[in-house]
Amino acid sequence: MSLKIQQGPIPTAEQLRGLLIEAADQLIDGADGSLLEPCLQLEGAPILLCDATLHPVLVSFDPSDSEAALLKGLRATQQLVDGLPWVNHLYQPLQARHNPPRLVVVSNSYPPAAQAMLCAGSALSLVRYRIVQISGENGLWLEPLQPTADAASTPPRKPETETPSSPLTRFASNDLLPSLSEAEKAFFEGA
Repeated sequence: MSLKIQQGPIPTAEQLRGLLIEAADQLIDGADGSLLEPCLQLEGAPILLCDATLHPVLVSFDPSDSEAALLKGLRATQQLVDGLPWVNHLYQPLQARHNPPRLVVVSNSYPPAAQAMLCAGSALSLVRYRIVQISGENGLWLEPLQPTADAASTPPRKPETETPSSPLTRFASNDLLPSLSEAEKAFFEGA
């Protein structure tokens, strides 16, 4: 018997949700986690998981728009932080702890300024997915982005169009990954 392996088509949001739920242990770095909510009633309908250390993990995803997945995930994370006592009381596996959620953003590409965002905080994980068909069955290939040491230690370049006091200039740029989009700049400047 031979295996036929090929790249699969971009899935719908619901197909991707199902595959992400099946791969939840990969998203939370261990098999001792649990699914709390497969479809939260927040923008983008993210998935809420609990890792082995009883921390909530919010999975925001979009089949083809990494920027939308990131922005929706940031908004949903803020909503969960605002309602954290209620969230921790509602979901028994969290044992009423008051841990803010960790955000995992999944899309078919990394969002703009991905390296800078990873260097800025440990509560964010960026994951690129690929659909793989093995003998006709769809599977999910997950590729987490790791922050590079040079992105964290390189002094930032100051673009001529931005003022030196802008909070967006404090991270190093990475020529392999795009810079912040206009929507992302607006989100972070409004925060």
